[in-house]
Amino acid sequence: MVVKVDVDGVIRNMFDKMCSLYNALFEENKTVDDIKDYDVDKSFPKIKEKLGISANKFFFECHSETLFLMSEPYDDVVDALEKLHKEGHKIVIVTWQPSTKNKHHTLTFLEVNHIPYDDICFTKDKWLINGDWLIDDNPEFICDTREKAEKVMINYAFNKDCDFPCKRLNNFKEAVDYILTKNNDTDK
Repeated sequence: MVVKVDVDGVIRNMFDKMCSLYNALFEENKTVDDIKDYDVDKSFPKIKEKLGISANKFFFECHSETLFLMSEPYDDVVDALEKLHKEGHKIVIVTWQPSTKNKHHTLTFLEVNHIPYDDICFTKDKWLINGDWLIDDNPEFICDTREKAEKVMINYAFNKDCDFPCKRLNNFKEAVDYILTKNNDTDK
């Protein structure tokens, strides 16, 4: 079985780091639950209003090193990925990173945090990569009807209104346990 895994919001907890950067700048207490839209320009509008640059540029260009390298993996990610490997499944990291610098930071993050995987693909067209499962948090990728893999969405406030039929779970460990259970049920 091939499991395609997104990085940001699935493996890497960059949302807490985004809120931390924002809160330090604007003396607020924004949390991940306050991020109501996947589009950071909509979720962090004060950056454009006060700084005159998009939140996208602020986070992914101006603060990419902090955001990508200083963020931590979510709890139990490494153990869950190792469990997939131990059971003989292939892990393909499938992530969209808009710049060469962000791709480099992502590769460094994966290496430094000992994130196991078999292959990696930087693409916005995740559906082009063959796989049996996709674990993602972005409604755009979950709702893409070209994607033939079964889908697991990691729950966040910004994707709660996505009504596309898929399994919704709260974290990566739950997603892996669900996939392994479903796989074992079909093997019987």
